[in-house]
Amino acid sequence: MHILPIAPEHVPALSALAIKTFCDTFAHLYPPADLEAFLRTSYAPEVLAPQVADPAQFWRMAWDDGQAVGYLHVGPVGLPHADADAATQGEVKRLYIDTSQQGRGLGKQLLMIGLDYLSERYGDAPQWIGVWSENHRAQGLYRAYGFEKVGEYGFPVGTTIDHEFILRKP
Repeated sequence: MHILPIAPEHVPALSALAIKTFCDTFAHLYPPADLEAFLRTSYAPEVLAPQVADPAQFWRMAWDDGQAVGYLHVGPVGLPHADADAATQGEVKRLYIDTSQQGRGLGKQLLMIGLDYLSERYGDAPQWIGVWSENHRAQGLYRAYGFEKVGEYGFPVGTTIDHEFILRKP
């Protein structure tokens, strides 16, 4: 297993992994048109490429035998909370692991890499994560690392609005 920065040539693999992991986790929740619209506007290579190239964003991808099996995206906080300040605070924006690798500690490893980056970049400022209200497994992981629920918001997936929790680590 190798965890590496995402280079421009990795964007197609990132796109494929992002679509697969999102669908494996959430596809059953959405009408097909909503899912298709979300995937096209969030995970297409042409959408991800400028995000990966943005120096304000931090990306890592886990590889196992040449296959992309997990990824992490961290950057300035963008959650809709009155205390969130993108100039001084960061957020774990995406953390997804392929189902073939779940339960093996890769999620924790990527989370630690992301939290370390946020600490280096933002010092002791609060760190943020948004998580689907029904993703109890992820919520448990984040609680174990000191995150607490501080708010809620609606996250659009097409015309569907997910109920999300805003978590913050002081």
